[in-house]
Amino acid sequence: MTVSEDIRKWLVSSGVLTRVGKPSRYIGKELNAVLKDTMGKLRVLLAFPDAYEVGMSHLGFKVLYRELNSRDSTFAERTYLPWKDMIDEMRGNSVPLFSLETYSPALEFDIVGITLQYELGYTNVLALLELAGIPLFQRDRTHEPIVLGGGPCASNPEPMSDFFDAFVIGDGEEAMLEVCGLIEKNLDLLRSGKRRELLEIISEVRGVYIPSAGKRNVVKAAVADISDYGIDGRPVVPFMKVIHDRAIVEVMRGCNRGCRFCQAGIFYRPVRERVKEEIAEGVREILRGTGYDEVSLLSLSTMDHSQIGELTDSLLPLMEPRKIALSLPSSRIDAFDVEIASRIASVRKTGLTFAPEAGTQRLRNVINKNVTEKDLLDCAVIARKKGWQRLKLYFMIGLPTETSEDIEGIVKLSRRVKAIGFKELAVSVAVFIPKPHTPFQFYRQIDENEARQKAEFLRGFSGRGIDIKVHNPSNGPVEGILSRGDRKVGRAVYEAYRLGAIFDEWDDQFDRRIWDEALKIASIDTEGYFKGYSTDETLPWEHISLGVSKKYLVSEYFRSLKEQTTPDCRWAGCTDCSVCGNLGISNVLRKV
Repeated sequence: MTVSEDIRKWLVSSGVLTRVGKPSRYIGKELNAVLKDTMGKLRVLLAFPDAYEVGMSHLGFKVLYRELNSRDSTFAERTYLPWKDMIDEMRGNSVPLFSLETYSPALEFDIVGITLQYELGYTNVLALLELAGIPLFQRDRTHEPIVLGGGPCASNPEPMSDFFDAFVIGDGEEAMLEVCGLIEKNLDLLRSGKRRELLEIISEVRGVYIPSAGKRNVVKAAVADISDYGIDGRPVVPFMKVIHDRAIVEVMRGCNRGCRFCQAGIFYRPVRERVKEEIAEGVREILRGTGYDEVSLLSLSTMDHSQIGELTDSLLPLMEPRKIALSLPSSRIDAFDVEIASRIASVRKTGLTFAPEAGTQRLRNVINKNVTEKDLLDCAVIARKKGWQRLKLYFMIGLPTETSEDIEGIVKLSRRVKAIGFKELAVSVAVFIPKPHTPFQFYRQIDENEARQKAEFLRGFSGRGIDIKVHNPSNGPVEGILSRGDRKVGRAVYEAYRLGAIFDEWDDQFDRRIWDEALKIASIDTEGYFKGYSTDETLPWEHISLGVSKKYLVSEYFRSLKEQTTPDCRWAGCTDCSVCGNLGISNVLRKV
């Protein structure tokens, strides 16, 4: 009996699925899951370092699954981090991490690809590796699968560099296919233990960073036109309810609005739109292939798509008679936005969310959020007239140059919006964390006590139809260290995992005491990671280029100090960020 047969038997016969929560996380065999004969195939295990219901909601993971399986010679399977009850069962019965398609143990694969979506999930990566039977440190591996990392957090790979053989920085479609082709041609090197030689070969692929080879300069991989990689009309459909339980269609990639706190805006530049006909056909296919009753048009700022009006007009006749809801999760603040939202709400009126981010115009200028209070209030008036009774606002505290007036501005602006006549106003407030590759990477991070004081001030105004919720400030220092950390921080990640840190991105699982102890054991000078940086300092992640020049980031930093805004290059001309020249691609707009 093979190991995969043993695992299947254990799942079916041992009663484990009656002892753990949400057993459908572990059974696989979902609608549209890919099955291939494993013989003669390059085997790739795509591993999401979080619970099944989180990973199954992630579009990038689905895109790689589809693209890799488009190669006849590659079989990509999936796994997710089991919840703590299942981890205990697996350890107690010596069951390794396994794939959902064939129940194969992770060690039978040639590549294990792990996505890094958020820093507080770093200890989850170590949990995956340990369950898989793969040595945690890349220096200790010989014949085991090549462990690849990717995703936005890989833009500063240093804190996790001791645990990965390689990182793929940027868009994964082309780069991963190229990496897989090279590994397939050179599998004899992996199987004979010549790991370093194989890694040197794949390092020639654009976007690939090999930590063991030192800090070589790497430029991110970028797809010139995302329409070259079509929309998956038959994504895997889970048996259980997941976080985003709907069909997802990527309508464009990238955002040039230039919010100075936003790492995603830099990571995914430039803007590349799909043509509206391709999107509409993709929606039709996905509805035929899944049975979902809601479709989300996804991007960093969907309302900015140059054909969004025509697109929604073409989709509504298809969806309204079938009672299928259309959602646009990323919204800008203007009247056009609300008009479109009103049209698509004819099937199901979901919540409406706006993100002014800051409470005063001065601070919105600092962060380059080109939205005025009048814009917000005008939109709120239109939304109320169109029938919305509930509205949600997003703000941040701890932003650069913030004063007490800016904090008070959150309350004042929220009250003005509520006074328009909404039954309920939800106000969500996050603590700002400086991120690598942004103009705000040079600023200091707000300390925890200051964050708590501001949070308590805001919570004091909750009530009378305004519900103010502030994210847990105790997470911020840990996230900040992991975000702007160097390779030394990896020791703290290891120690935190050894002490029991897991699922830290879940508020009810995060234990700050563990991290305080881990940072102490690792001799990490925490204050050194919270401080601001000089603009002429060499930063720990500077060998990784996302295409945007440091000159531009420095310029934007100084413009923020002067409260000067920078327009979107799609409508105001080139702002000299250098991404198009450095990557050899440019904005792809479908209507100019």
